[in-house]
Amino acid sequence: TGGGHEKGLRAGTENVPAIVGFGVACELAKSHIAETGVRLRQLRDHLEQGLRAMGAVIFGDGAERLPNTTYFAFPGIDGETLVMAMDRAGFGVASGSACASDSVDPSPVLLAMGVERDLARGAVRVSLGRDNTLAEVTAFLQALQGEMARMNRFAALMA
Repeated sequence: TGGGHEKGLRAGTENVPAIVGFGVACELAKSHIAETGVRLRQLRDHLEQGLRAMGAVIFGDGAERLPNTTYFAFPGIDGETLVMAMDRAGFGVASGSACASDSVDPSPVLLAMGVERDLARGAVRVSLGRDNTLAEVTAFLQALQGEMARMNRFAALMA
């Protein structure tokens, strides 16, 4: 609860320095958004080229989408298993969308797009940031290739 000057919602005075700082941060981000988008799209395209070479299915491939995000799956590979393997390798990725990160069910969006349930269950999301580099994307692809080889060897032993 707050004071009457805030309609009872919060007490205290607005944090004017933080408000001004946020405005300046927004102006800076806006001034670099176009060039950042181009650079991130190039990194994403490099990432997706490597993923395709390993046999991944890229969801939304060919569609207009965010330049920094890739959503993919490997047939027969569980997304959560791949997320944990990549975490151990030092890379933060997620299974599913950010807005449904607490759910283990396949993405309803992927299912509505006609993606098979087993493939949708393997979905993994990679989001690139403005500070990511080509070297980091290449390192990610190398680590992923190693993890995929390990998983395939394990699957062959279990067969």
